[in-house]
Amino acid sequence: MKRLLLLVSCFVCAGAFAQDADKAIESVKEKLALDDRTSVFDVKAVPTNGPTVLTGETSVPQAKEELLGMLKEQGIETIDAITLLPDKKALDGKIYGVIRIPVGTLRYGPSYASEQATQLLMGTPVRILKKEGWYLVQTPEDYVSWVSSSSVEPMTRQQFNEYLSHKKLIFLSDEGWIYEKPDASSARIASVVVGALLLDKGSKGKYAHVELPDGRKGYVLKKDVTDFDQWRKETRPTAGNVLKNAYRFMGTPYLWAGTSADMLDCSGFTKTVYMINGVVLARDASQQYLTGQSVDISQGYDKLQPGDLVFFGSRNADGTPKRVWHVGIYVGDGRFIHEAGDVHVNSFNPEHPEYSQSYVDILVHASRIIGNEDKGLGITSYENNPYFAQQ
Repeated sequence: MKRLLLLVSCFVCAGAFAQDADKAIESVKEKLALDDRTSVFDVKAVPTNGPTVLTGETSVPQAKEELLGMLKEQGIETIDAITLLPDKKALDGKIYGVIRIPVGTLRYGPSYASEQATQLLMGTPVRILKKEGWYLVQTPEDYVSWVSSSSVEPMTRQQFNEYLSHKKLIFLSDEGWIYEKPDASSARIASVVVGALLLDKGSKGKYAHVELPDGRKGYVLKKDVTDFDQWRKETRPTAGNVLKNAYRFMGTPYLWAGTSADMLDCSGFTKTVYMINGVVLARDASQQYLTGQSVDISQGYDKLQPGDLVFFGSRNADGTPKRVWHVGIYVGDGRFIHEAGDVHVNSFNPEHPEYSQSYVDILVHASRIIGNEDKGLGITSYENNPYFAQQ
């Protein structure tokens, strides 16, 4: 009987410790890894007759350290079985990668049946977290999603740094082709869209000789590309350039998760426009809402400036934003340009033919991006984005 009571007591204690550990896990997640779109923190506490076993994985080292420290302070003995991502050993050291196809579609799960999450352009660097047939990657805006193994070129740290140090060209026309020879009538090797990065291998006549991330070589028109390092040092957004590049996408059709010149969603549109202007924006509208300098729209639109982001959604009873699901770019004079079905202009002004009462009703926030790069407001320039720096 005493032995039975002892066993019951052990199980009760183990269960209590696991419950306390669960509370600590939730607390750490809320503090350091709340958004599953930008971090991985999938940790569980497993009760045993001995120490509580912590299993799962995280991409946030600080979160793991804080959890272990918190449990130690509470007197809970643990066995650390948490995998820290990227899993360098499982990936044979290839924890970096570069998108190797014209437009790589990323998904929320490791299969083509999973919902589309975002898109990345050829030459975009990623951090590889793990592999389950597909790669779980993190993008330059820290977005976490899955990409097929055929879409990315995995690299070791040395290979990745060599790629970063190589002279590159950025493609700045809407779209085009890479040819087998310096001749537009020659065979096409790959399509290319604005924002793609290509290794510079010299030039021949009016063509630039380029290399793709997978090692294939070809030719692209010089007029469509420029030196990437010079571009990212010199390119910063101005209202005029933001609007010019926004209008170049007029009529572009909508695609959920679309982030290329071919098809866009609402936040993919704003992200792409600012990308052309040397800025890395957060991926989703609800994430972009948290960035930049807030603009007061409580008394109207007078404080808005061209290039500001305008956000739409629902409000709480006190008038504060409750949920954000749409974003556009303010043009001026009450007008804004956005992707909704296609890229077009609407207005907050009832005197304009583009007026839309429905958008007036759901306008909840505005944010200033221009002039706020690299200031700790969730906006980085291409020049200072850590994914484009030596690792």
